[in-house]
Amino acid sequence: MADAKPLPKLPAPLRGPKAFKASWKPVLLNWLVPGLGYWIIGERGRAKALFGVSAVFLLMGFLQLQFGAVDGIRGGVYVPTFAPFQWMPTLGALATAGTGPIYAVYGWLFGGVGTEPVRNLVQEYGASYVMVTGILNWMACFDIFDRTTGRWVWRLPRDEQETLATQEEPKAK
Repeated sequence: MADAKPLPKLPAPLRGPKAFKASWKPVLLNWLVPGLGYWIIGERGRAKALFGVSAVFLLMGFLQLQFGAVDGIRGGVYVPTFAPFQWMPTLGALATAGTGPIYAVYGWLFGGVGTEPVRNLVQEYGASYVMVTGILNWMACFDIFDRTTGRWVWRLPRDEQETLATQEEPKAK
């Protein structure tokens, strides 16, 4: 066993200011337009999938919130409630804010002053689609941070890390 070759090591992930500098643009762009962060870092398939799922869910949410109104009573997306503070709608608003600037449009159309809380199941489904889109985009932002800083490798099982380390040895030209 003394002559066994040591396994190559993967590079250490970025930390602190270096991690922030490497990841802030893709994360911000992904929050603004779901999938754009993946597109910027070269993950085209993930970008298309995230954009497509987000577009479909936001469209379904819009249609259900718009046409699910009964007797003209609008209800819809969660908005933060501070006076008095209510933590459940505020957490829902934080989750929905992951959709980016679209949340402001949905909040203006289906939330805030002059709207009721969700009143029927159709509106509940619509609000849920929008919220799931926001949560999915938040998770994608965390994944983009991990990918741009090199931390995604450490989520893999050890055998896959070793395989990746042996495949990624740089070749001198």
